[in-house]
Amino acid sequence: MELKPLAVMASAICTAVQVSAQGYIVPNGVTDAGNNTTHVIQNPSTSDHTGFILFSQNATNFGFGSFLDEGVRVFKVSLNDPISLQPILAFNYPELTFPNTYSFPNGSFFYLGFYTGDSYPVNGVYSDPLFGWGQFQNRNGALSFLGGALEYGGGGIIVGTQTIIPVPEPSMPVLATLAALALGLRRWKSHRRPQSDGELN
Repeated sequence: MELKPLAVMASAICTAVQVSAQGYIVPNGVTDAGNNTTHVIQNPSTSDHTGFILFSQNATNFGFGSFLDEGVRVFKVSLNDPISLQPILAFNYPELTFPNTYSFPNGSFFYLGFYTGDSYPVNGVYSDPLFGWGQFQNRNGALSFLGGALEYGGGGIIVGTQTIIPVPEPSMPVLATLAALALGLRRWKSHRRPQSDGELN
């Protein structure tokens, strides 16, 4: 029986699908562009970026504006929050929108979560999304960018970390089922003997 090579092949396929679903951290995915402006990569293959600006109104209050392209959705988040589609669709985080004003106390440290993509969102949902976060400090109306991370190909990211949330792959159980069926079929065929005319059914 050639069950072992088939099992190894099925295992390798499942592993490959699982690895590809983990995503990766985009180098320089979130960067400081100066003047309270932040760039966020929206296409890792071309390094095309979008971004937003927080307009300083005084030492604590800021207006919000997003680039006039595919844009980036920006949320007030906390350390260790998951930035992924599910909590975004559940409205778990306050979203920054134009032309509203937002308060960040002078001297405070805060996190923002990012959700973007390389095509215009449909009902706020990007078809090929990137999720990220940035940490900032308000210094008398001037924002200091302290770091951030952006992931692509996974299911999201944990704020303040480079921990990627994996995507549940529907193809994995399908592959496992097909592999099991193939193994069972081979086993059944190998145990089946052709019957002679004299054998009873």
